[in-house]
Amino acid sequence: MKKKIIIITQYMHTGGVEKSLLTLLDEINYEKYEIDLLLFDHSGILFTNIPQNVNILPPLFETYSTPLSNAVPKLIKQGSIRLLIGKVLASGLGKFSRGMGTGIRWSVYRHTLRNMQKHYDIAISYIDFFCNYYITEKVKADKKIVFNHMDYAYAQKDGWPCIKLDRKSFIKSDYIISVSESARKSLESYFPESKSKMHVIKNRVSQEIIRKMAKSQDVYKEYATGFKICTISRLVEEKGVWLALESCYMLVSQGYNVQWILVGNGPLRSELEKRAIDLGLEDKFILVGEKSNPYPYIAGCDVYVQPSKTEAHCIAVEEAIAIRRPIIVTDIPSFNEQITNDETGIIVPLSVEGIYEGIKKLYYSKELRQKLSKRLTLLEDRNKQAIKKFTQLIES
Repeated sequence: MKKKIIIITQYMHTGGVEKSLLTLLDEINYEKYEIDLLLFDHSGILFTNIPQNVNILPPLFETYSTPLSNAVPKLIKQGSIRLLIGKVLASGLGKFSRGMGTGIRWSVYRHTLRNMQKHYDIAISYIDFFCNYYITEKVKADKKIVFNHMDYAYAQKDGWPCIKLDRKSFIKSDYIISVSESARKSLESYFPESKSKMHVIKNRVSQEIIRKMAKSQDVYKEYATGFKICTISRLVEEKGVWLALESCYMLVSQGYNVQWILVGNGPLRSELEKRAIDLGLEDKFILVGEKSNPYPYIAGCDVYVQPSKTEAHCIAVEEAIAIRRPIIVTDIPSFNEQITNDETGIIVPLSVEGIYEGIKKLYYSKELRQKLSKRLTLLEDRNKQAIKKFTQLIES
C-alpha cells in the first residue's frame, strides 16, 4: 500500500525553494508514495512544471501573494474578512518588525485557513514560516517534517521570523531538515533543544535537464559584444543586488567592456532600473525579469556572479555548476560549502571592491576561466545521496 504524503509550500515562482521542490518531485518513486501538493496560492510560472503524478489540492489562500491593493477588493467580495485583516496588519506591522508581522498574520490565519481532514502518513512543510506552522497545527499525520531554507541568525538581524512560533513548530515536528550545514548550525544556535531532530539535505538540481534547457536558445544575440556577466536572483536586499550594480559601475568606469545581465524579479526592480539609468548603465546593467528558463543566460555568459549577503544553499549556484560556467561568489558560510576557492570558483570579500577584483581577475584570464569550468566537470552529482537520505527519513 502506498504511503500518503502531503507537501506544503507557498507558491511556484522561480526561487530556489521552488526549483528544489520540483527536483524532489521528479525524484520521488510514485509506485511507493502518493503525493498531495498543497500551495498557499497557485501563482508562479513554475506551476505548470509540477509533475503529472502529483495531486494538486485547491489553494489555501488564493490571494496570498497578491499585492495588498489588488487583494483588498477580492477578499471583500469573498467575505474573507479575517484574511483581509491579516494582510493589512502584516503590511503595517511588517514595516516596524517583520517578526511581529509574521506573528500577527499567523494569529489570524490559524483561525481562518482550513484544517486538512485527510490523515497522512507523512506531512512535509517545504519552506519556513507559515507552512511550518500550518502542518504542525492543522494537518493530521503520523510523521511531520519541516524544512529550513535560511541562515536563521542572519534573518534575526531584521527581527524575523518569530522565534516563539518557530520553537512551537519544531517541538511538534519529528524532523527538521536544513539545506546546508551552515544553516543547520545557525538554526541550532537558537533552538538547541531540537538539535537531535536536525538533519542536512542539500538543495539540488537535475544537471542533465538543466544542461539540455541551457542549449535551447541564444539569448545574447540581441546584446552588444562584450564580456558577459550573469546573475540570477530575487531582487531583494539580502541577495546583494545593489553590490552587483555598484560593481558594474566600477567596472564600466574603469573602461571594462562588460554587460551584466540580472535575471529575476522582486520589489527592488524599479529602484535598480532607475539607479542604473542615473549611473548611465542602462545598456550595461540589464534587468530581464523572471524567466521560466534562465539557463541560456548562464550558458552564454563569460562569468556567473552570485553577490548574496546570505544564503542557505543557493540553487542558482548549483545551476551554474551544472552548466559549468566560471563562478564568483561572496564569502559567506554556505558558499564555502558549495565552492572551493580557486578550484571550482572564486570566493571574494562581500563588498563592491571584492566583487570588482574577482571579475577583473577572470576578465583578464581566459585560461583561469577554462580551468574553473573544467574542474566543475569533475564534481560528482550529489542528487543520489540526497534522495537516499530523504527516503531514509520518511521510511524511518
